[in-house]
Amino acid sequence: MTDSTDRHERLLWTVAIFAFVTTDAVGFQLRGALLPSIEGSFEVSQAALGLVATAGTLGFVASVLVVGLVAGRIDIYRALVGSAAVVAVGAVLTGIAPVFLVFLAALFLRGVATGPFRALDRAVLGHLYPDGRARIFNRYALVWAAGAAAGPLVVTAALAAGNWRFAYGVVAVGFLVSTILLARLDLPDSVATERELTLDDLREVVRKPAVAGMTGVLVFNGGIEGTLFTWLPYFAGRQLPAAEANLVLSTFLAAYVPGRLAYSYLADRTGRTLDLVLVTLTLTMPALLATIYLASGRWLFVAVFALGLVISATFPTLSAFGMNAAPEYSGPVNAISTSAGYVGIALVPPVVGLLAERVGLRGALGILPVLLVAMLVVAAVTRVYQARRGAPT
Repeated sequence: MTDSTDRHERLLWTVAIFAFVTTDAVGFQLRGALLPSIEGSFEVSQAALGLVATAGTLGFVASVLVVGLVAGRIDIYRALVGSAAVVAVGAVLTGIAPVFLVFLAALFLRGVATGPFRALDRAVLGHLYPDGRARIFNRYALVWAAGAAAGPLVVTAALAAGNWRFAYGVVAVGFLVSTILLARLDLPDSVATERELTLDDLREVVRKPAVAGMTGVLVFNGGIEGTLFTWLPYFAGRQLPAAEANLVLSTFLAAYVPGRLAYSYLADRTGRTLDLVLVTLTLTMPALLATIYLASGRWLFVAVFALGLVISATFPTLSAFGMNAAPEYSGPVNAISTSAGYVGIALVPPVVGLLAERVGLRGALGILPVLLVAMLVVAAVTRVYQARRGAPT
């Protein structure tokens, strides 16, 4: 909290950002739950279905990187409001796409439009809560998880109403509400402390062990989460009715809410964010193996809830860890962490789709434990390096 930003202003900005993030999470999680409907409506293969995650992510990664890296040079307020308004339009276009290629193009366009907001929102929060970034980022991730858990339920309601496209109408309304909220606010003065980033500054930031380690772990983490977001309903649909298969994804994401609430307190109280991530990643392995290879029927709900509970710590906690290493460049570090996660989301689900056509979906999901081992290795190396330098862990 700065001298020039009162509690009321900070609260309103937090609500406005959280409203957008919640709606964005609902829209993001429509894709996996809608795969069977998209497959039926557009008559496409599993390999083509894997492109749904990629189309919605590639444009997002590009725009979030570009905007985040120039955060100190642009009008942050106009970028936030404009992004929210265009995303609302993009949601409408996605819902009315007549053919699969147009659907992919609309997802790509909406991803590009979402990038500016997501590049800047946590940077704004980081300036509003300079002494509690780990806590507020976990709360941010908590509301994202709540919206994400609601996504498959929105799909179920849309299908019950007669058309899966209605789900995108709901999302468009949510983004419109977010735009109206933002239009009534003024940018906090504290955000003006965001420094312009030169090329030399960028090299210095990315070479920081905390930022480099964060980036490596989050790419692999994005691959795991993105694959589960995309393919879990399809995987569950092989053994459960369609409505229950969507509930499997909702159960997985619902576990993020208590998980991230707990981690927001643990990270704030202990200050040992990297150690917390190492513990939760270790616990993720048995939950992941149980989800893919052991659980079936009703037990699948138990396995995915346990998996969501432990893996939910990684992204928000590591994002705060990286930003704490370079708080004067909150926008660029936020862009790096966000794009790192979404690079994994863009790349791994289509690979799983291609493998599924050769070895079956369960066999293709075997790539996820390998990615988890890679995450543990990178996190452990970062932990050792930070400890040797006497830097915070």
